Amino acid sequence: MPIHYDRSPDRIGDVRRRHHHHHHHKSRKYSLQEDPQWRKRSGAGLPGEGGMFAGPAAGRRVSVQPDEAKTLQELDIDDLESHRSDDPRGMRRHKAAHPTVQIGRRKEGGIPHETFKKMYDHSPHEVFVQLDELHGVGEEREWRETARWIKYEEDVEEGADRWGRPHVASLSFHSLLNLRRCLETGVVLLDLEEKDLPGLAYRVVEQMVIEELILPEDRPVVMRALLLRHRHVHEHDRGFRFGAKRNYASYTSLQSIWFDDEDATREGAENNNLNDSKPKIVASNQALDSNNHTVVDMKEELTFTSSNEDMKKGHNDHILKRIPSGAEATVVLVGAVDFLDQPTIAFVRLAEGILMPAITEVTIPVRFMFTLLGPRNSDLDYHEIGRSISTLMSNTSFHMIAYKANERRELLSAINEFLDDSIVLPPGDWERQALLPFGELKAKSEAIRKRKAKAIEEKKKKQQQQIQSENAAAKKALLAGEDEKKPPDDSDPLRRTRRPFGGLINDIKRRYPYYLSDFTDGLSSSCLAAAIFMYFAALCTAITFGGLLSDKTHNVIGISETLVSCCCTGIIMALFATQPLVIIGTTGPLLLFDESLYNFCMANNLDFLTMRLYVGAWMAIIALAIACVEGSVLVRLFTRFTEEIFTGLISILYIVETFIKLVNYFKRNPLLPTYCFASDTSYDSNQTVYQDILQQSPVNNTEISRLTEASQTAVESVLGISNNRTDFALYQDSPFIPAHDKVGLMINQPNTALMCTILCLGTFLGAYYLRIFRNSHYLGRSARRAFGDFGVPISIITFVLIDYLAGVKTEKLLVPEGLSPTLPGRSWLVSPTNGDVPLWMALACCVPALLVYILVFMETQISELIIDKKERKLRKGNGYHMDIVVVCLMNFGCGLIGAPWCCAASVRSLTHVNAVTVMSRTHAPGDKPHIVEVKEQRVSSLLVAILVGVSVLMAPLLRRVPMSVLLGVFLYMGISSTNGVQLFDRVKLFFMPVKHHGTANYVRRVQTYKMHIFTLVQITCLAVLWTVKSTKAALALPFFLILMIPLRAQMTHFFSPAELRALDSKNPDNEEDEPDFYEEAPLPG
Repeated sequence: MPIHYDRSPDRIGDVRRRHHHHHHHKSRKYSLQEDPQWRKRSGAGLPGEGGMFAGPAAGRRVSVQPDEAKTLQELDIDDLESHRSDDPRGMRRHKAAHPTVQIGRRKEGGIPHETFKKMYDHSPHEVFVQLDELHGVGEEREWRETARWIKYEEDVEEGADRWGRPHVASLSFHSLLNLRRCLETGVVLLDLEEKDLPGLAYRVVEQMVIEELILPEDRPVVMRALLLRHRHVHEHDRGFRFGAKRNYASYTSLQSIWFDDEDATREGAENNNLNDSKPKIVASNQALDSNNHTVVDMKEELTFTSSNEDMKKGHNDHILKRIPSGAEATVVLVGAVDFLDQPTIAFVRLAEGILMPAITEVTIPVRFMFTLLGPRNSDLDYHEIGRSISTLMSNTSFHMIAYKANERRELLSAINEFLDDSIVLPPGDWERQALLPFGELKAKSEAIRKRKAKAIEEKKKKQQQQIQSENAAAKKALLAGEDEKKPPDDSDPLRRTRRPFGGLINDIKRRYPYYLSDFTDGLSSSCLAAAIFMYFAALCTAITFGGLLSDKTHNVIGISETLVSCCCTGIIMALFATQPLVIIGTTGPLLLFDESLYNFCMANNLDFLTMRLYVGAWMAIIALAIACVEGSVLVRLFTRFTEEIFTGLISILYIVETFIKLVNYFKRNPLLPTYCFASDTSYDSNQTVYQDILQQSPVNNTEISRLTEASQTAVESVLGISNNRTDFALYQDSPFIPAHDKVGLMINQPNTALMCTILCLGTFLGAYYLRIFRNSHYLGRSARRAFGDFGVPISIITFVLIDYLAGVKTEKLLVPEGLSPTLPGRSWLVSPTNGDVPLWMALACCVPALLVYILVFMETQISELIIDKKERKLRKGNGYHMDIVVVCLMNFGCGLIGAPWCCAASVRSLTHVNAVTVMSRTHAPGDKPHIVEVKEQRVSSLLVAILVGVSVLMAPLLRRVPMSVLLGVFLYMGISSTNGVQLFDRVKLFFMPVKHHGTANYVRRVQTYKMHIFTLVQITCLAVLWTVKSTKAALALPFFLILMIPLRAQMTHFFSPAELRALDSKNPDNEEDEPDFYEEAPLPG
């Protein structure tokens, strides 16, 4: 039970007057004579009313009569108590338990005085734990730092004098039990009012004597041991000896420890004998000065040179950043000594944190101290007990209780709770690989914690039900009134309002009040750096898709239109979108749709650009209609099942198209034994006439836009050029071969096919291995991330230079000069009256418009869902209804100028979000950096759009980029997009034995045959989509894709909800490597 005492001003003054009358000593900073109040609060006993004395042991009494208490002076009573109650020499009483000494507390029901009203801060803080062990012999003894805890344990690697890798502390169960026994029998001081280490050590030693943990004559040597110097990592005595010396740890204020006159004389003699028989740890072996004061010499304290001081400061600044602000230190001191016969333990919580810079590695206040000193031949493992209490103090649950504990029993209960939550590994000869994965162990520990929390919650619920039963009627009326007054929650953007355009209006109300701050928040160097980084990422993808689109549409839509589209749509999105972090651009699915629409128009003799104009207009109308009925909430229906099928289709398309193009290079430029070219004189003149026809012919834009192989044949017939693609018929009986085909493209060139293959595969491998380098162990984290994130631009630039230096003829990008369309003679505006598009066809364009809207809706909404994850801590909200309307209105503008469709590019958007994300720099060693904030602003995306638009002026440089380099980027996007797709991971399991299936959720929680059935269903759907894409019905691909949603709904009849959660959950498995943008993005491109 706590000890309480009378500290009234009158009583204290009376004691001080009597004490001053009998003892005349000099005034010191630390009066080391026994304070009567300290003796009373520690339980040694003082005269009280009624003449009774209280002690901390088993309530022992001192036989002092009431009249003696009135006549004897205080120190006489102390001396009398010592003679009547102390143990006989040579005998020690070992107590099973000691009361906790609490400073400044009172018993419940007592009458508080003014001095008892002092309140202490018991609010929990983050903790930094430092474990120091006693090393050395004699004068070389010192406290040496051996481990520390911020969140994980870090041990000092012996010999290297450096910190090891942070790790989860593994404790022996025996050491935890020993620690519990130590706290049961040791000194526990709570809310101790001391201001520095000497005062703290003195109080601890005095309490050890009072509780009979050490002999009175051991006070000086224990005190001396506690005040030895502390050595931390990276501190050395050797080093540069120049510079002014500065004392880092000096306790000269504690020059002597005195006790009562009679005790001092006796203990001085005993200490002299002790010093003769035991190793000297006091440099000056005089334990007694001329004034009968026991001397503790502090000259062993470390003296640093200025170079050591600067080195320590730099190291401390580094680790101080990793410690949370407001943290307080826990110092653990353990060691073996020669002068004790039994272990002595003390656990101290100071009333407030005190700076002790000579003890702690970093300059933060010390709040807790644990000391354990004992003989060398003890059965206790001091190091393991020190690790145990350090790990407990670093545990959040335990140190919260340690801050609020009022007595020893609460600390012991906290240890029991820690043991309840712990997982014990059985002894035996086993390997680390035989352990369950860390995620499984963590899940089991979390299950234990949840079970206990549930039990506590149920107990509280029962208590609340009892309270509610007493006043049920009043409570019910009150709750009913609160429910009626509770306003509807508009924070969820995917909640239906059941009003026309209600979701869109809520998006505007939620996001636009931050419009001004979107620009002020973007005025920072980090946003500028993100804009420059994103410019290269956006430019590379724009060039890649623009070049491929130019090839698919025979230059009707090319790089110029793609760059202009990315610029205009990016600016509009940055200015008006409710999620300006989204990067807009053309993607693979939209490229596939444009190719299908182009082939459909050519097959039915329809004007391609005019059809796109009507499709764009219908897309805008459909978007407004769906926003009116809040259709964006349907994005919840897109599960992993559908996303993986779509991602698999696009990824396979990227890969297959790349190799088809490479095979085409070998067909047009075969490997021949000799290369003897015929004269190109006739070809050169014909080619000149051919270009003149294209540029000066009065043929209208519509006819130019339909320029296919059939129309080319008509032009070539005028020029007299053969329609044979390679013109081999002209040279069958000749040793010569043509160097160009009928439209002027190079054929039969030596080394061209091989060089294109090298450029394609080289670009892919360069970008791919730089991506792998991102998660390697070379260089620092920032450097690795920079190389990995800039992998594609670095690879493109490298292989463009290789192509330039090699001098081999390769197919280059076709980029016109200035701001002009790719197809010569076409204006930027597309007239709806061009071509022979009948009215019914203009109305029928609503069907392809609905199909392309499905693609735009999927990519845009899924990208915004990924950006709006809770862990990103977005403050300004999102707008699913508003952004899809803005995107579709921009697509109408793209159709008006003949530019490619646009939507949210998932990979580029995630790259942009990560570029403006501020990661923690103060996380604990061993912890992964966590998101501090995301710079939600419009400046970076606006700068990216403007820079991409300016890149139109880079036509001379872009014309040096080989098409094969862009094919390498295409291949990289296809293969990278397969990473993180569970469909491809589960396909591999078909060819593996069950024992090698791993520990993923869909493996452990689903029967193997059911898992394979789920995979087969996805593969079948993927095959159906590929078949549709390869036929004339390719335009209907989005319709078949949307059918995956009802198919997924029907799978609930065969799979249980738990199995579907494991197979179709969007929660990724925990991985050691940081996922890159392709793994994190659900859709490619």
